Amino acid sequence: MRIHPEVYRVLLPAVAGYVLLILIAAALFGPRVASAWMVIGSILMYIAIAYVARGTTADAMYVAERRIPPVVNGAATAADWMSAASFLSMAGAIALLGYDGLPYIIGWTLGYTIHAFFIAPYVRKSHTWTVPDLVETRAGGYGPARVIAVIMLFITSLTYLTAQLVGAGVVFSRFLGIPAQIGVFGALFGMGIYAASGGWKSITWTQFAQYIVLIVAYLGAALIVASIVGIWKPLPWFGYGELIQALQAREAQAGLPAWTTPFAKPLGGAAGQLNWILSALLLMLGTIGLPHILMRSYTTPTASAARLSVGWALVFIGLLYCTAPMYAAMARYAFSGLWGKPIAEVQNVPWVAKFLPTGLVKINDANGDGILQAAEFTFHGDIVVIGMPDMWNLAWWVAPFVAVGGLAAALSTADGLLMVMATGITRDIYRRFINPRASERDEIRLARVLVILLSLLASFLAYLAIKNPRFAFYVALLVAWAFVFAASSFTPAVILGTFWKRLNRYGIVWGMVAGMATALPYVLAVGVFGAKPISIAGHAIGTIAWGMVSFAVNLVVSVVVSLATQPEGEPVMRFVERMRLPEPLWRPAIAGGSNGHEEGAS
Repeated sequence: MRIHPEVYRVLLPAVAGYVLLILIAAALFGPRVASAWMVIGSILMYIAIAYVARGTTADAMYVAERRIPPVVNGAATAADWMSAASFLSMAGAIALLGYDGLPYIIGWTLGYTIHAFFIAPYVRKSHTWTVPDLVETRAGGYGPARVIAVIMLFITSLTYLTAQLVGAGVVFSRFLGIPAQIGVFGALFGMGIYAASGGWKSITWTQFAQYIVLIVAYLGAALIVASIVGIWKPLPWFGYGELIQALQAREAQAGLPAWTTPFAKPLGGAAGQLNWILSALLLMLGTIGLPHILMRSYTTPTASAARLSVGWALVFIGLLYCTAPMYAAMARYAFSGLWGKPIAEVQNVPWVAKFLPTGLVKINDANGDGILQAAEFTFHGDIVVIGMPDMWNLAWWVAPFVAVGGLAAALSTADGLLMVMATGITRDIYRRFINPRASERDEIRLARVLVILLSLLASFLAYLAIKNPRFAFYVALLVAWAFVFAASSFTPAVILGTFWKRLNRYGIVWGMVAGMATALPYVLAVGVFGAKPISIAGHAIGTIAWGMVSFAVNLVVSVVVSLATQPEGEPVMRFVERMRLPEPLWRPAIAGGSNGHEEGAS
């Protein structure tokens, strides 16, 4: 199998130049300058890759010319998927919640498996360009369905994008020692530029590079710390159970409840078994409806390539997801080493001193004895990964490299979300309703301007989010709310639209409206303004678990309204059948590559 030529043309020169300059900076100017280049230079490297791989046509802008190889698309999808929530916050959520943080891993992994087998190939065979385009086509060309889909897309994607910039703010706060709410604007430099440069084609190749960076950074720091604490038995993933036992012994002596006690801590504002189960199911169903993930299916050459690329994405995602609980255990073990020491001494511990000014670590001498008790030390979940090298006093280059990985995770997802929203305005609103005769050049220019404007808007929202203590719990929670909105709007439409022919335009529209009208007020009331959660059968339902209620409302309304109104005509029936039929034979010119053709494809 030959390596795809784009790897030689785009990726290798940029990576080689980046690494070479790190080595030169370290040799001539020392670790401080080299560390600065590692973070800032990574953004410049992504811009260079995006520029070389830029697209100049609408086909390249919106669907990457449908020529992305499955392995590359799988890695890019993994980077798109493993946002700041996965890289920075998932381990932090588990560190904070213990067993009750596992719905993030379980729900997201199961959801992606379902997406691989039952959603991605059908979306690819629809031959549509965007998710609102798919919704309108399934609704028989009903324009309001596309408009409603664009509104749902913006609510979901803007929530998700805000969370990514909160994560970027955490990275910049660690690196520059500034408040995290100011650091959110640091991502503007790269995010808008390379997202605007060439659409999905440049974004995909940039995300491919970002995945390599983020997974090497994530695994590298974890494996080094694993050797320090001695859990290679034979591999850290099998040995960190002993670390958890030692940690819980320390915590029991300090009077803390067992970290692994199930259904004890609040997830999304509520605790309990029912809340836990519903939250895991919601995160699974939300995966199916995320617009920027559904879009990845459009960039592959064929439906089988779409399924294969999602399979590769599962492998790439699994490398990080299996490591997150290990990060959580190692971080809590490091925290426990501070207990019982004089607070003045703890404040001078190098890694604590770095995070105290950012507000991500707090010490409160509640009893006034000058000794740090376990309950007097609190931490923001998003420092678990980014602070790991400092906690264990690793080599100078590890911390900035992990910071680079965190930025790659946040920016890779931000790119896709920006492009999805920009496309929602240009292709789905402007080209569809306002100026159908717009030239391809004007459409691309408008998309690039919108990417920059949306970058500014999202950065401002992230500033407000991380500034408000009610809102900025941890990135994973903000991302989970985006999954609530996706499951409440797109997931029923995608599932029913593929597997139930009787679904019609009115069912699609009113289902999405009813689902979002059920989800959005509850998330705002309970999650943002602190209202008391509703109880079902005596069990409180948090903001994440509530998404299952709104999903069910969408599903029921879609079915009832569709049955009460006229079915769609023969063109829609043929469209659904075409999505289900086996794809034509496809012969790639390069094994695993994009240079192939579909015989008989319409």
